[in-house]
Amino acid sequence: MDFWRYVSGLFELIARTYRLDPAALAWVRDQPYSIWLTVGVALLAGISVMVGHAVVLLLNRITGWRFAAGLILSAGWLVVLHALESVVLWGLGSFFSGREVSYVTVLTGVLVATAPQVWGFLVLIPYMGPAIGRILSAWSAVCLWAVTASTFGIGRWPALALVAASWLTMHLASTVCSPWISRGMAALFERISGRPFWVSGADVLNGRPMITSEVTA
Repeated sequence: MDFWRYVSGLFELIARTYRLDPAALAWVRDQPYSIWLTVGVALLAGISVMVGHAVVLLLNRITGWRFAAGLILSAGWLVVLHALESVVLWGLGSFFSGREVSYVTVLTGVLVATAPQVWGFLVLIPYMGPAIGRILSAWSAVCLWAVTASTFGIGRWPALALVAASWLTMHLASTVCSPWISRGMAALFERISGRPFWVSGADVLNGRPMITSEVTA
């Protein structure tokens, strides 16, 4: 693999995503390292987000094993959230568009749409962090909208409705599952530490850093 060619292609893909280029996925499929380019975008985004998460955890005085566990679980859960999002989008998109689109193609689109999260480390800016995080999430949603339109060969407004339906499905499912997921994560932390901890369901479901609080009698 030509490293510099790969890096050039990686930033070209990110730039095309920022421009909402409808041909971005077609372009990346023609590249020799197509799968690694999309994985590279998601990897850069994940590293940047984790840097921001690390600072948030440290500011909340979470150190040692709780810091490491919170960071690892947050990173892993972000991957799970994106995978679930791609499954929901694939199912709804295939049903409403009437087209047979492979799951890998939809997953590729979801990974590419994480490009704005490359700036995720900016959430560590004091006072502005939460607002920046919301802006990046909205930007990623817009990128996903553009990618969805090209993936399923539908217009932008039907694509917007599809992304909105996917988001609503995820939101409803997460609302129902929140208590179970929160208890499951708390049980995992307790098993690791031997002490009872509580993990916010909102942090888990929104992909935020898993900030734990020790339960006292």
